Amino acid sequence: MTVLDLPDIQGNIDRPYGRYGFPYARYLLFHISEGEGAAGRWFVDQLRRHVTTAEPWSSSRTSDAPILRPKPPVTLNIAFTWQGLLALDLPTRTLRGMPDEFIEGMACRKHILGDLGPSDPERWDKVWCEANLPGGKRVHILVALNAQAKPTDGKPVDELDVWTNWLCSLCDQEPVRGTIKLMKGHGRDGTGPWQDSNAIMACHPGTNTLVPTPKEHFGFTDGLSDPVFDGQCVLSDNPRSVIGNGKLMPGPYDMEKSWQPLATGEFILGHSSEAQELELASVPDDFMRNGTFMALRKLHQNTGTFLAAMEEHAAAYKEVAGLASLDEARETLKAKMVGRWSNGVPLTLAPTYQEMQTVLAQYPLLLKQEQGVPLTPDEARQAKAQLGEFMRATAEVRYCDDPEGVKCPLGAHLRRANPRDMLDPAPDPGTGASTLTNRRRILRRGLPYGVPTPNDEDEHGVFIMALCASLFRQFEFVQQQWMQYGLDFEAGNDTCPIIGNRDQSRKFVVAADPKSGKLPYIASPLPQFVEVRGGDYFFIPSLTALRMIAMGNIDPT
Repeated sequence: MTVLDLPDIQGNIDRPYGRYGFPYARYLLFHISEGEGAAGRWFVDQLRRHVTTAEPWSSSRTSDAPILRPKPPVTLNIAFTWQGLLALDLPTRTLRGMPDEFIEGMACRKHILGDLGPSDPERWDKVWCEANLPGGKRVHILVALNAQAKPTDGKPVDELDVWTNWLCSLCDQEPVRGTIKLMKGHGRDGTGPWQDSNAIMACHPGTNTLVPTPKEHFGFTDGLSDPVFDGQCVLSDNPRSVIGNGKLMPGPYDMEKSWQPLATGEFILGHSSEAQELELASVPDDFMRNGTFMALRKLHQNTGTFLAAMEEHAAAYKEVAGLASLDEARETLKAKMVGRWSNGVPLTLAPTYQEMQTVLAQYPLLLKQEQGVPLTPDEARQAKAQLGEFMRATAEVRYCDDPEGVKCPLGAHLRRANPRDMLDPAPDPGTGASTLTNRRRILRRGLPYGVPTPNDEDEHGVFIMALCASLFRQFEFVQQQWMQYGLDFEAGNDTCPIIGNRDQSRKFVVAADPKSGKLPYIASPLPQFVEVRGGDYFFIPSLTALRMIAMGNIDPT
């Protein structure tokens, strides 16, 4: 097992904060005035002292270990665009050695990413749109704050505003006054001073306390799976988390033995990858080691359009598939498009509506939550334990025994995002191996934003942070080849039914079992469900690199 230098690695690389008790987040963007690299380095020096690292926190299970740090009420992490590193006066040799896609930035890669039409950078939120115009202020620094909830009412802890005020006050201090600017212009009205994000909260009717839910704005349970890599803290907490989230090893399949953690170098620079290589990085070696790259994307969800489309197609799908009710048809069609039922049960485990209900019945408290029934505090604690059992039971997903997509359509969103063993040259239900997929995995961070409503015009969606060692090989490949193109999934140029761009194709095929004698269903036309509203490529440096930046002593020779 790889032993990582956790105090040198930023904590948001190792942990998805939302699953560790931080349901709120706030993202602040900063710009460094031209020729003010020294002021920018002073600003970084103030921030780096408070950066949350990947070191483990004390908990109820580790209370007898005084060496562990207490869990903070708010985490702080920092990232830079290439333009930001340029503004900080990094050496030319270091800057030009970075990957081309990072140097160019996300907006310049729009044709690769499919960010066209309603997702074109010219239509992004003001803070991102103006950054891509000639003479516009570029985003240089991202500061991410993740906050716990108050136990009394479930609202964000007061420390979130305390840290926000401190960050804003730094811009007014004498060494940087007028040179480091907090960038405003978030949201469609272009007035937001920062981007707030949070888990969708439910109000407990008995206590009026806000409780985080695992839902996103289309109503699906989210965040059930994420890659697990060698040396990650989650493996110490729960060794079984590798099942379904790691890589499949070749040979006879055994659920406990065939799943292994992915290579550390797929997500953290300076470590060996799945190809047993070091990812190409700039100089000096210490500058990029223990860092990673991030594709940050603000994805607006057209909830009204999605609900209307599901209603329209559910009626037709009910007749074609011979289903008993409109509710069953609607839920089944949604599950076929995503790859999971809205409650999180994977289609590979429960291909039909009735089988899904049977699975969920094993977790009665989760079923009550799904139905919106309020739980007592004791039931809520039991529900948390049931959720852990549910996630373990549903994590083990493979596709090699469903080659025609009868259970889970070949072009479903989750099957595109992580094809698992589907794309092996000679898939066999009795063996593992998923080499091609292993080199395309992405750590997903971030939370929803906005309040759920059935209106497209309202401000709501998902704030995505995709972390990987290679933006080109991992993030851009998945986005271009799997989300915006369907050839690998025998779907021609059909795009992902959830986040795909509709300029080239507007249909999604739901296969039928040939033995049933029923016809496949073609959902067409599909409107645009998700639109990009902003984002860029960032580098998340190690604590060593942050110190080098702050001191201005990066020597690339």
